[in-house]
Amino acid sequence: MFAGYAAYTDNEIGRVIQEVQDEGKLDNTLIIYICGDNGTSAEGTLRGTYNQLTAYNGILEAPMPLQLLHYSDWGSDKTYPHMAVQWSWAFDTPFKWTKQVASHFGGTRQGLAISWPGHITDVGGLRSQFHHVIDIVPTILETTGIRAPEIVNGIKQKPIEGISMAYTFDKANANAPSKRDTQYFELAGNRGIYHDGWMANTTPPTPVWDLATGKLPDLDTGYQWELYHIADDYSQYNDLASKMPDKLKEMQALFKTEATKYNVFPLDNRAFARLLTPRPSAVAGKNCFYLRR
Repeated sequence: MFAGYAAYTDNEIGRVIQEVQDEGKLDNTLIIYICGDNGTSAEGTLRGTYNQLTAYNGILEAPMPLQLLHYSDWGSDKTYPHMAVQWSWAFDTPFKWTKQVASHFGGTRQGLAISWPGHITDVGGLRSQFHHVIDIVPTILETTGIRAPEIVNGIKQKPIEGISMAYTFDKANANAPSKRDTQYFELAGNRGIYHDGWMANTTPPTPVWDLATGKLPDLDTGYQWELYHIADDYSQYNDLASKMPDKLKEMQALFKTEATKYNVFPLDNRAFARLLTPRPSAVAGKNCFYLRR
């Protein structure tokens, strides 16, 4: 038995799968392929940039004369370019918002493909059950018949938070109800809660490409909430918050329950502003360093 993880490029994945096939083990190899880790990044600001580290250092719009100085080097090892927000948003279509926005699927939803040739016979079959990335490990444990360790290096382990997706492998369960009925989302103050086909989430109060450098709203009172029945509105298009206030309140209460359970509080919406906060330096005032191999 073997296991591996690859932060992929197409060439690295063609090579790994080919080696497994050459060893005659492909039919009994479970391959889980996730296309990306979050929504498309919007740190390139409205114009795009020759170096995305400018945004991380509080320069939200690099002046055009400065951009043009790097025009001939664009895309080389002398630049670290990033697309403009408009392209980021387009790449996340049909979902709303982008990376850093945990309240909307444009910031969280990704494609997933699972292959296990000798065991999954519904080749090309589609599944629409709601699941989360934390369900990957339980899926691997169930399919391999391995129990999660209770103690590692003398340290008692917390229970694994996730639900196996293996039940979706059979064609007979293609339309089975999702076994994951609840999932919270939160990042830099933007919140979401999924439960039984419903999704309640906050409306981002400021553009993500501002990197939370302006005046930030109060976490309790400064955020508007939205409500979607994603069982038949998968892209969060039809906001039902004003029509179903009681359902929204129910979902908001559930978020608080889940957030408390999983240590989400206290919330902090400062995002990248936290990175710009001055901190004590271990090398301030020093100009001589000794390095050892």
